[in-house]
Amino acid sequence: MAEPPKQEGLDLDWSGLAQWMEQSGMPKAMELMKQPKMIEGYVKDMISNAVPTAGAWPIMNKQPRYKCFDTHHFVFVKFKLGSSTKPEELRLFVRPDRIKLRLPGGKHEEVALPCIVLPDSCRALCKEGILQVKLRKRPLTTEYKEAPIRW
Repeated sequence: MAEPPKQEGLDLDWSGLAQWMEQSGMPKAMELMKQPKMIEGYVKDMISNAVPTAGAWPIMNKQPRYKCFDTHHFVFVKFKLGSSTKPEELRLFVRPDRIKLRLPGGKHEEVALPCIVLPDSCRALCKEGILQVKLRKRPLTTEYKEAPIRW
């Protein structure tokens, strides 16, 4: 492969760059832009070479067992439970920024919430293999509180 043209300062020798690209076997930029399938194939090849195989990162194969969404005033998290899971074996823990569901067998699911919530407002319902958790968002306060100034 040919060496790229040496550049000094900020000025770029475009003709030298085009000549280097031709010597390297690379098509001209305008010809490449007319062939989007070629670009798509090149990008796919680069991504498949850069990303390890699916078995290398088992966490990528793990399907999330929950869905999290929010409305104007509430955050909802729905957990899909196994058919053998009994509701009395579940433990739910709530923090202002996340919730944790302890499952039988020592397993747990932890969900980072999209916003800060009021943990005391938590309502959970387990029905037909789905645990639905409803949390009230912490309201924005518009009033100011006076803070002491030390001297």
